[in-house]
Amino acid sequence: MREPTTRLIDSTDGVEVAAHDYGGGGPHVFFVHGTGMVSRMWEPVMELLDDRVHPVGIDLRGHGASQFPADVSCDDFRMVADVCAVLDDFEARGSFIVGHSMGGGTALLSSLARPGALAAAWVFEPIIFERPVERPTDFAEMTRKRRAEFPSRAEVVERFASRPPFDEMHPACLAAYVDHGFTDQPDESIRLACDPEIEARVFEDYLHDGWDRLPDIAIPVRVARGTDESLLSSTEAPGIARRLPAGELEDFEGASHMGCFGDLDRVAHSIRETFALD
Repeated sequence: MREPTTRLIDSTDGVEVAAHDYGGGGPHVFFVHGTGMVSRMWEPVMELLDDRVHPVGIDLRGHGASQFPADVSCDDFRMVADVCAVLDDFEARGSFIVGHSMGGGTALLSSLARPGALAAAWVFEPIIFERPVERPTDFAEMTRKRRAEFPSRAEVVERFASRPPFDEMHPACLAAYVDHGFTDQPDESIRLACDPEIEARVFEDYLHDGWDRLPDIAIPVRVARGTDESLLSSTEAPGIARRLPAGELEDFEGASHMGCFGDLDRVAHSIRETFALD
């Protein structure tokens, strides 16, 4: 995959969103990550799309290379603002968007905030709840206890490759996450770019009221999901697809929540089919 040009784009609340621009002659396709992840994890999928598209990765506030004041909210409206800042900067019209988990929910709501900017969306297990739910306190507390520092990237790859949810991921996607989801420290160790405290706050703050807005999303949307349930798996995907006026559901048999980073050939084919790129 060619190395992107990365620039910081002003969003709300003093946030500067990192946009990774890979160039290309086709239509813009914006890639958004899930909680605690980074957009550059999508690079192996982008590569399979060849020169049919002009990929752009978006690191939401608190993630990856974005700059994030410590006291800023991570609710869904702010995440949408981050995506819209990038759409505006690229003067997006009739473009496409791909999102995973929180990034999937954010992608869908961004289509409402910028009518005409996006022509279609492909999302894997987007996080949008059917009904008000309690904040995931237990899960957030588990996240706060997540180990943040490691001696080297090689140790992280070895450690994560055999543990859920990362054991579902293609080695190239895992390597991209480890390369770009950690920052180098002065003592040559590495640390998570998305601090566990920030990741926990995202789980506590994020989306709880997007369900009622789904019928307003007119663009075609393919909602993909894994059929194997896990702690992170979304059970809302079928309902989301039904509620979208131009929604369709695609099951990835044997996959769970990180399935969009597993069978890369199938994911790339599904994206090409959704956006009529073939």
